[in-house]
Amino acid sequence: MRDCLLYQTRLGLTSWSFPSPPSLPVSLAKFARRTSKSTTASSSTDGATSAQKTSSFKLYANLVSQPSRAVAWALKVKGVDYEFVDVDFDGEFIKSDEFKAWNPNALVPVIRDGDFSLFEGNAILTYVSAKFGWTDLYPTDMQTRAKVDQFLSWHHTNTRLFTLQIVRPAINKARGKASPSDFAVLGKADALIEKEMTLLETFLDKDYIAHTDAPTVADYAAYCEIDQLEMMGYDFAKYPKVTAWIERMKQIPFHDEIREELDKFLTETGIRADTKKP
Repeated sequence: MRDCLLYQTRLGLTSWSFPSPPSLPVSLAKFARRTSKSTTASSSTDGATSAQKTSSFKLYANLVSQPSRAVAWALKVKGVDYEFVDVDFDGEFIKSDEFKAWNPNALVPVIRDGDFSLFEGNAILTYVSAKFGWTDLYPTDMQTRAKVDQFLSWHHTNTRLFTLQIVRPAINKARGKASPSDFAVLGKADALIEKEMTLLETFLDKDYIAHTDAPTVADYAAYCEIDQLEMMGYDFAKYPKVTAWIERMKQIPFHDEIREELDKFLTETGIRADTKKP
């Protein structure tokens, strides 16, 4: 199962798409201006180095998309000089032959590194880590890296389900377009959270998911699924290791900035915790 499975219904895991084109709260151009051509050295707790330049590197993404957030966050933390291209889920560009030549699935995120293109959020995270030498986010020790890869594989059929079986159906319900299957999976949301959080408690025998003492791309991928649930009001207090990990992830630079558009989107949709209808 890959990042794009949900998109096969055009309500995707890798990103978001809706039967009726939603009006996102604000343009992502503001983030693009902040991110594109960034030459400021990062001060990340991930061990970020000085700005890394690559004028031909572009990220096509939308920050309401979970994998898009993970990739954009890592690039921002690391101070990479690149171009952020805001992609409208229901726009013409994502359906164009040009875009489909890079990703036939017509999904975000996608990167263009010169003439090279790559899709799938986790594949992009590992690629940019190798390209820029981020040995903290993607360790070179073979066994440690294998643990990171293990989680990234597990992620597709586990933590990614938070979008498929909770967030997407909740959006459909809020829009008055929920199907019987949406209601069915929403009725099992607490059980899904308990299953996955119990497993994450096991993974977190150290501070971070892949049994590491510092965050890796595995943490970025997982957290960008869980952040939206917290915004929706789900409580993880019964999972102390997960709760402590969430607080550690919030300390990574640019945490709030990367989530501004998600926050506004959930608020506009009516599923942000403090905007839900009784």
